[in-house]
Amino acid sequence: MNEDHLLRRVIHSMTWIVLVYYLLPSEIFGYSKRSLLIILVISILAFEGLRLYKGWHIFGMRDYEKKQIAAYAWAAIAAGIALILFPMHWNVLCFIGMGIVDPLIGEIKYHIPKYYPSVPLIAWAIIGIIIMNLMTGYSFMIIVPLAIIGSVVAILAEYPSIIIDDDFLMVMVPLSILYLIEIVFL
Repeated sequence: MNEDHLLRRVIHSMTWIVLVYYLLPSEIFGYSKRSLLIILVISILAFEGLRLYKGWHIFGMRDYEKKQIAAYAWAAIAAGIALILFPMHWNVLCFIGMGIVDPLIGEIKYHIPKYYPSVPLIAWAIIGIIIMNLMTGYSFMIIVPLAIIGSVVAILAEYPSIIIDDDFLMVMVPLSILYLIEIVFL
């Protein structure tokens, strides 16, 4: 495993760190944490624009990212949208799910492809069952189908994309679908 590969796995496994947002006070230095989050995301995107303009390659980036929006920028966009627009229980599930399952997918595809997609599907579903059981008042009969739906759409969202990175899709697709199910049916 080369250093770039290892760095990407470590960063992915730390995706949940954005959930620290919920531990922050509502105001920081007189500014709302929502405003500071928006400023942070805009700053990351401004840096990404400069990186693309200058043609910089940052350690850990994949070669194809040199001329397109990098995964970290897509992840920042997902974090900004998710933390501002979606409920905490779905954010916790989707960020922890992505942080564990995305690197798991990469390793399984490379080392033991016969277990793809079954192991990642099961892993995301188990994470879903645990988190929904801890963070919602839903019955087990509701949690299990939601975990299965979330798992399937998260894994489907991970499939290679040319324009939108899976770091965005693996959060936003299950997040959007689970939240839509919640507001329409639950």
